[in-house]
Amino acid sequence: MNNTITNAIVDKVTEEATTGFFERIFNIYNQFIGIFPEKYQWVVSIIIILALAAFLWNLIKKNWMWLVLIVVLFPGIVPVLQNVFNSLAKLMIGK
Repeated sequence: MNNTITNAIVDKVTEEATTGFFERIFNIYNQFIGIFPEKYQWVVSIIIILALAAFLWNLIKKNWMWLVLIVVLFPGIVPVLQNVFNSLAKLMIGK
């Protein structure tokens, strides 16, 4: 019994340790967006995108070197964009 619990804990810790940065970002985003009803998730995603875009635009206006940071962090924005387009497709198709 104790061995089973210990193995489960070790497996969980190992899984967390091997998770990459962007996988963690995707998981956090999916947990957050899961709070909202499915038909409103695309609205929340658009609000997140607009907030990020406004923040990054203000940052770039002050220092163009932040553009490099955007290129590096862009993969973290991909799940937000996917959710928006998937939700809009479901809304248009009606499924």
